[in-house]
Amino acid sequence: MDRIGRGTIHTKNLCISLLGSTQPTKLLSYLHKTLTGIENDGLFQRFQLLVYPDEIKAWKLIDRKPHEEAQRKASQIMKQLATMNFTHHGAHLDENAEIPYFQFNDQAQEVFYEWLTEFEDKLRETQDESIVTEHLTKYRKLMPALALIFHLIEIAHGKSQGPITRDAVMKAAGWCDYLEMHARRIYELGLSPTYQAARALAKKILKGETKDQFTARDVYRKHWAFLGTTEIAETACDILVQYGWLREEFPTGSRKTKSSYLINPGIIRTPHE
Repeated sequence: MDRIGRGTIHTKNLCISLLGSTQPTKLLSYLHKTLTGIENDGLFQRFQLLVYPDEIKAWKLIDRKPHEEAQRKASQIMKQLATMNFTHHGAHLDENAEIPYFQFNDQAQEVFYEWLTEFEDKLRETQDESIVTEHLTKYRKLMPALALIFHLIEIAHGKSQGPITRDAVMKAAGWCDYLEMHARRIYELGLSPTYQAARALAKKILKGETKDQFTARDVYRKHWAFLGTTEIAETACDILVQYGWLREEFPTGSRKTKSSYLINPGIIRTPHE
């Protein structure tokens, strides 16, 4: 960390946690860039605790005090974890190591192996989009990380000691199922038929398989996947216009003449860029 007046401070172990929310439209814009491969830097796949709640159909006024006892317990647990000597509660500290660690007990290890086997089989059997697979592969770490968090909460609450328990692993597995459901829901925002069509057209543009100026009919006549009708091709073009990939040129003269589309020069990259 470089700070004015304090010089450079080296942080040995840095962990950054982000908590927040965003609007679906902004998320959709980001997903579109990620799905087309233009800006798939792997960042989004690292947001593992994602949820996409149902839209509230009817607003209801709720005016009540916060749950003070729950607040107190949560605050107490966080303070204990921040100051805890984990080796006093069953963590191992190897020689010349600085960070202690917990292990699964035998029952927890068995459950984890069963979960991991089923998980790896599912990854190989499904035909998910690559970005969805990239997201789910992070669950190999997420699951045991959640199990550790649940176990540490129980320790701080005075309800557990020693190795990570089977109960903590089962909770983590349940959370992974829950989070996968929401992750798929979020990614499907960008995988709807219209956005699949726009994504397919974007890939063709990147590969140089379209003219510098083309019509939706030109796209349809190539019989590309997800672009099987003129209407779908027009919708795909409209989406790419919204995101700045294309500029629509409106016809002059004959009403029968369809709009044409110009490709944004900034989209087409040379092999060296």
